[in-house]
Order: sequence, then structure tokens, then C-alpha cells
Amino acid sequence: MVVVCEHLKSCSERGYLPREFDILKTIFRASVLRVHRSKFAQFIMFYACSLDPEICGTEFALFLTDIVTKKGDDPISRMSAVSYVGSYLSRARFISPVTVVIVLQRLVDWCVEYCDLQNSIGMAANSNHQIFYATCQAVMYVLCFRLRSIMDYPKLKSQLFHMPFGFLLTHPLEPLKVCLPSIVNEFLRQAKDASLFTANMDSALDDAIESDLSRTFGAIGRLDMFFPFDPYLLKESDRYMRPNFEFWSMVRTTYSDDNEDDDDEELEDLDAPGMNVGSLDDHVEIDINNDEDLDYSMNKMSITPYRSFFHPVATDSDDVLSMPARIRPSVSPPV
Repeated sequence: MVVVCEHLKSCSERGYLPREFDILKTIFRASVLRVHRSKFAQFIMFYACSLDPEICGTEFALFLTDIVTKKGDDPISRMSAVSYVGSYLSRARFISPVTVVIVLQRLVDWCVEYCDLQNSIGMAANSNHQIFYATCQAVMYVLCFRLRSIMDYPKLKSQLFHMPFGFLLTHPLEPLKVCLPSIVNEFLRQAKDASLFTANMDSALDDAIESDLSRTFGAIGRLDMFFPFDPYLLKESDRYMRPNFEFWSMVRTTYSDDNEDDDDEELEDLDAPGMNVGSLDDHVEIDINNDEDLDYSMNKMSITPYRSFFHPVATDSDDVLSMPARIRPSVSPPV
């Protein structure tokens, strides 16, 4: 990774990065996108984008969005692209709020079209809507990280407030039943504090959460989703990623000025720079020749439980795989 990052840095300094980026994008599309739970290869794209945020950084976000919203693409690629674009927009500090809102608008528009289609054919909620659920979850995940920063720009705030979040979240497909509770709860907390919804919508969403629909979803399985840009774990090349990486503890939430309780303080510590549980850095000794140690550390890279996103993951008897309170993007339970 160090060699590759140095090469990309040299290309950027000599003006060759756009050409290299086109090659990397082709490789990513053909060989990385469909790899489930990729650990480090995707960060080559992350670093390349950070070297040219306005062109490469924005192009990568739109490239992923095109895959998500293109009907002709295969479901595996689209599901993976949803994971990538949600994680990328959340973690890449170099991506502007303008680009974030543009992508969110496209994802929300696609979700609305999908809901309208289901309304016309009368299809009930079931496991065949995974791309829709994954897209809803990606939108909420991004806003957990970026809502406060978007609020600082009146035009972007107005555009965001005109997006039909209430329609999507209360649709009969019931995405709040399927998306991870940690993301749903954090998003709703920030959205309510920012007055993103009307009073009536706030009440409807509160009722949905208080009725504990997330634990009574019947045949609908909890959506398992890979967040490929969770905190980076390699020691020597970390210096290339860290300056442009958004840790959850650094996020300015809409309620940041409120008095935080002890749980919030603990939450920040878990994702603070240099304190990621199981990271391969100076604070943790890992024997890379020991398969068990390496697997344990690598599995902590994402909040994704150790099961494919094609299978239901959480039930009342499955507590070991359930998410902690609110949102802890860098920690997964050990397996």
C-alpha cells in the first residue's frame, strides 16, 4: 500500500493522476466492486480521490451512483455500489457538501421512483427489495455524518429539506423495519434536532420507533450492509488515509451543542483517532503469522456482521450480532 500510495502521489505531482485514475476505476469496477468485505484494496481509490477531490473525488461518487441507479446492472454490483457510495460520502473529508447533496438527491429520487413502481403493482414488503432498503440506509448513514455540515449552507439546506424523506420512511415498504437500528436512531435524532421533518412526520416516526418495529419485522430480515471505508487498519500506510478520513468522534452533529451523556463520551472514545479497537497500529500488537489474530482484527474493520448481506442477520436470539446503541461505525462484534 505504501508503494502504491507513493506512486499515486508522484502521478499527482507530475500531472498524470487523471490517466491513472481512469485505469484504477476500470480495475475497481471489474475486480474490486463485487468482492464482499474487501479490507484494503478500496482505499487505493480513496487515496487517489483525495489527491484530486474536485475531479477524481467527485467523479468516483457519481460513478458509484450511476451503478446504483442503473437498472441494467447486476444486483450484486448495485448492492455493493450502494455500500461504497454511502461509506465514501460519509468518510471522505475532501468531498464537498455540494457533491454530497447532488448524490443524495439522485439516490432519493431513485427511491421515490421505486416506491411509485411498487405502489402501481401492489407489491408488499419482502426481501426482494434489498437495493431499495440498502439505498435508504446509505442515505441515512451519510446524513448521520454530513447533516450538520450541509445545514451551514442555506441553498443546500433548502434542497435537502425538499427531499421527500417522510414519504420514503413511512412508505408501506417500511425501511425503518429493515435498516440497522443504530443508523436509524442516530439519523432520526439528528433529523429531529434539525427540524428536517414536520411535526406530524416527527410524531409518525416516533410512533414507529417506540412501537419497536425493528424487533417485530416478521419475515423481513435485518439489512446487513458492508461499510467499506470504515477506519483503516494498516499501520505503515495509515498516514496517507488519516488526514482525509472522517472519524465518527470528529463529526459535528446537529445536537453537538447539547449536553452529552456518558454513553456519548464512550462512543466518541471508541472511534477516536488512534484508538480503534483491533486496529493494526502502534497501540496493538498483532502477529500477522497468526491467522486467528489477523482475522479477529480485520473483522473489526466494518460494522457489518460476519454474514453476507444476502441473508437476514438479526433476531432477538441473535444479540451477539446486533448493533450497539446509536452508531458505532468502526466496531463489529468478534466472531
